[in-house]
Parts: sequence; C-alpha cells; structure tokens
Amino acid sequence: MLSRKDWGGGSGDDRFTDELSQLKRQGASVLVVGSVRTEQRRDVSRRLLGQATSQPRRRVLVSTTGATHTHLAEDETESSETLTRVNYATQARSATSETAASETASSGPGPISPSADESPVTTTTLADLGIAISSAIEGFETEADGLAPAELRVGVDSLVPLIEEYGAERVFKFVHLTNGRTRDTDGMIHYHLPMDRNSDVVSVLTPLFDIVIELREQNGTFQERWSINDGDLSSGWISISQS
Repeated sequence: MLSRKDWGGGSGDDRFTDELSQLKRQGASVLVVGSVRTEQRRDVSRRLLGQATSQPRRRVLVSTTGATHTHLAEDETESSETLTRVNYATQARSATSETAASETASSGPGPISPSADESPVTTTTLADLGIAISSAIEGFETEADGLAPAELRVGVDSLVPLIEEYGAERVFKFVHLTNGRTRDTDGMIHYHLPMDRNSDVVSVLTPLFDIVIELREQNGTFQERWSINDGDLSSGWISISQS
C-alpha cells in the first residue's frame, strides 16, 4: 500500500487517506482494471499482498489463467503455513490435462510429485474454486488461532477466464461470496480485470468493491488511480516508479 505522502491531486485528500486506513483495518475488496504490462500488474499486486512490508502475512494466490500466478508476486521462501496456491483450470484445459495424464500413465511411471504442502490446489468449477479459497482461509485461521487485521491477503490474477466461461452474473455471485469470506477475517482481496474502467463488465462488478484501482502507462511512466465509494473519493493519477 502507498503511504499518506504518496497521495495528492485527488478529491478530499484527508478524507481519502482516512477512509483507506479504515478499510485496511476492517478488510477490503479491490478491483484492479486497465490493460497494462505484466510488470505494472506485478508491482501493484506486490503492494496489495503486503509483500513490501515486514509485517506477518498469510496469502492465498489464485491463478485462473493457466500461468504460474503471472501477475501475483510470490516470495519463494514462504512456507505452506503462510502461503496457499490455488489454480483454476477451464473445462478445456482440464480435459487436455486429463488426456496428458492418461498418456503418461500408459507409458510408465512419471516423476515423483511434490508433497501436498507444495502443490497448488487445482479446481475445475467456479463452485469448487470458491470452496478452495474459503478452505485456505479457514486453514490459516485454525493454524494462527485467529488472524490479525490485514494479515490475510488474497490475490486473483484474472477474472476474464471466469467471465468467459460462466458469464458476469455467476461471477458476480462468486465475487460477492468470496469478498464476504475474506472480510470476515478483516483481510484484503484483490482481483485483476484487464479491461477499461468504463466497460460494461467493469460497471457491473464495481459495486462489489470497496476500492477500484485503474492502471495506465503515460509516456513510458506507470500510473495508477485509486477510487473509493464508487469514485466519490479519488487519489488522482499517481506516477509509480519501477525498481
């Protein structure tokens, strides 16, 4: 997250920062929009996942794209006690994987699989994806005997595959339930949706979110704009330096 001194040029600066601090304490849902380069997505994800701070975090990284959490920064030193990875495979990708697994089995034993603690949880339906995320959160709660505010961070690398397969209405319900489960622990969840802020899909989903972050690149500079309360409070466009 950015600090108070980073904000400026927006509407009601003090109100904005105060509201942002309150959302961080009580839990928040964040939608990240805009078609930009991977490195800009990775940068904002790193901050939303709390990887730029030394405070303890427990993270659930969700990939829906078939990639290895492309937009979600990950600390390779994290253990299974603080990190759970969940993959969603579309029906087409699931069928391909089953065929490949069958061919491998018929040709003899394959390589030894990593332990359950190291392997991502793989799901093939929207319902199972929601259950897997909820189960990961429950596991963290049990291990920690309760989570501190903002300790839980959940990141979803793209809503696009889910919308393409299930439609905006079913994804709306999925996001609503998942946001609620995250907020129950005073956690923060964010989703990437690489579409224009004014697109129909973004307009449908926006009411579900406490914060909308717009990303863009202007003259080679990465910029982002944070909006709260459906745009009532805004940070204005902020230039973000890349390390």
